[in-house]
Amino acid sequence: MYPPKDFDIGWPDLAYGMAACGRDGDAERWAATVERRFGDGGTGGSARTADEAANRCSATRCLATLSVRSALDLTLRAAALPRGSEVLMSAVTIPDMWRIVTEHGLVPVPVDLDASTLLPTAGQWEAAATPRTKAVVVAHLLGTQAPLGPLAGLAARRGWLLIEDCAQAYSGPGFRGDPGADVSLFSFGPIKTATALGGALAVVRDPALLTAMRALHREWPVQGQDAQARRVAKYALLSLLTTRPVYTGVVAAAGALGRDRTSGLQDTVGAFAGTDLMPAIRHRPGAALLALLDRRLRTTDAARAVERRAATARRLVARLPDPSLVYGAGAPVHTYWLCAVPTPDPTATTARLRSAGFDAARPTSLGAVPAPPGRQQGARTAAHLVRQAVCLPLRPGMPERALDRLAAALVPEGGETAPGP
Repeated sequence: MYPPKDFDIGWPDLAYGMAACGRDGDAERWAATVERRFGDGGTGGSARTADEAANRCSATRCLATLSVRSALDLTLRAAALPRGSEVLMSAVTIPDMWRIVTEHGLVPVPVDLDASTLLPTAGQWEAAATPRTKAVVVAHLLGTQAPLGPLAGLAARRGWLLIEDCAQAYSGPGFRGDPGADVSLFSFGPIKTATALGGALAVVRDPALLTAMRALHREWPVQGQDAQARRVAKYALLSLLTTRPVYTGVVAAAGALGRDRTSGLQDTVGAFAGTDLMPAIRHRPGAALLALLDRRLRTTDAARAVERRAATARRLVARLPDPSLVYGAGAPVHTYWLCAVPTPDPTATTARLRSAGFDAARPTSLGAVPAPPGRQQGARTAAHLVRQAVCLPLRPGMPERALDRLAAALVPEGGETAPGP
């Protein structure tokens, strides 16, 4: 049985992360090291390719935080937008992001997606704006990347703060966000590419905004080493449980006991699940977390691993009756952090896939941003993605026969394909 998602971290990294929890460390110094490394593209100062050189950003523009949620909170606090201001948001994101917006007395306004690119068009952004619009939060979903040129131009003309959420789009040292964004956010949480089991980097292109964010950040307490140790231990166990042989046994045992065969692991991987959100995110990352994040940024094969993942997804997509139905199929870049397809009956589809040996998952961490009172929702594609999408359990280098079985299981009897949004 293929598990729904694997953790992009190896046993040597987990061992290093646990050892780091037992050492004293200077969080400020580790933060400076991580910010410098991310600014250099993970190269320690020398870019290996032209793309990496073009995407390098000065370390003085980077801020290491506990999470992308923390970075968004800092950005909005430092920007000090007037209460009641509207923040346009691409209509699918994790619910915590719009909750943070509302915590600042701001009004999130969803802007529907183009199913092909998983981003709103420039016309959709403009149509959703009002005189109260002061900021935009745009999320690159499922591993897609797209230039923000038209939106960045619109934001510059209107004086909007443009925040780019790249949490699902990290692809290695060649990508540091769109230069037209005021702030680009990158996550290294548990299920992200090159995970450090936590931590985030914000690339802030406005020096005054970054100065204000740093000052606010220094007021927060530092995450304790024991919290990081518990996290490393938790994900070491989950990594073991989601190795294919062990996971197959777990699923078989659950079936023999009459338990629900749907994945029980999916609800355990949320970074802040079951916590009081705002107090939880208002911490600085500790030395142990930053040491592991630095190690992960130093890896030399992140981009190659992402390409292997994307190549496997492309091999599957080529087998589908209508490859264009895959969410994000028309994006300029799709690294397939998740490969999601629409299906008319997600429950039946996931049951079919499990029977074929693939424990597919629903995108339960994502939600459709609710429209404010008095605004028509109108986010048809967003609602369709949240209700109808199934995320496929792909692995780099998956054999051809497995991809054949997976593609066949996606098509219900009669050969009908799922309608698009």
